[in-house]
Amino acid sequence: MINVCLFRLDDITPDMDWDKFYRVKAIFDKYKVRPLIGVVPDNADPGLRQGEYHEDFWESVHSLKRSGWQIAQHGYRHVYETRSSGLLGLKKASEFAGLPYEVQYEKIRNGRKILQKHGLDATIFMAPGHTYDKNTLKALRSLEFTCVSDGYSSIPYHTKGLLFVPCRSARPRLSEGVDTICIHCNDLDERDYGELENFLAAHHQQVIPFSEILEQLWYPGRTMEVRLQERRNLLLHRIKRYTAENPTLQAYLQETWDADAGRKRRKRLRGLPGLLWRRGGRRKADKEG
Repeated sequence: MINVCLFRLDDITPDMDWDKFYRVKAIFDKYKVRPLIGVVPDNADPGLRQGEYHEDFWESVHSLKRSGWQIAQHGYRHVYETRSSGLLGLKKASEFAGLPYEVQYEKIRNGRKILQKHGLDATIFMAPGHTYDKNTLKALRSLEFTCVSDGYSSIPYHTKGLLFVPCRSARPRLSEGVDTICIHCNDLDERDYGELENFLAAHHQQVIPFSEILEQLWYPGRTMEVRLQERRNLLLHRIKRYTAENPTLQAYLQETWDADAGRKRRKRLRGLPGLLWRRGGRRKADKEG
């Protein structure tokens, strides 16, 4: 299986943190990387308002498109209205999942009309929070979208009349198969710029533009193999997230870490009884408390 990745930038708005965006753009330009960008048609999320409002925003988006960057519609107003986690179950908040079909259709249609008003006929969709449901997909088909940037498979696949291009990573890394690395420029710090630069210096030849994905014809339907890939990858994601959020497991991993893989494995095997004892003690303390 090939190992390649794409990049996408979420939360592109007129009042995003432009300094951070331009720093990322400079790194991409250096390595000739052309990402997918998710434009919020009518941003109403105050959390995305991180910089000075750019009156020439739409011309800036067109300039990026002319240079080979791909444009996607990133929701409508980027305001979470439900606690539904949608089909992927990654986040219990959604702009779309859990709402009636008619409501979702109008929201997506309104966003599409705004982009078209500004000369952008984007047929790629990315849902805020990676949360969408069957009604979202039905509305996308009705509105002539062709592609969704999301999913936890290891390869793109077709289902429900749409092409799904997997998006499994929030940090620059190579995963098995095809993956999209999702970056939120507003949230970046100095370490993130260095991490991105180092990754591209080592792997820029394995980074492809989104247009290259769209030009391929070999993608399968959502077969049983693809479904199993998604379930496996989602399970691994949930285990990693649980581990990252669990202080007992984090302490165990730090105490048993070793640069040598063999020694690390032995340390972690020897440390398992202590880990189980600590977790058991914590559960008992929680019950008594």
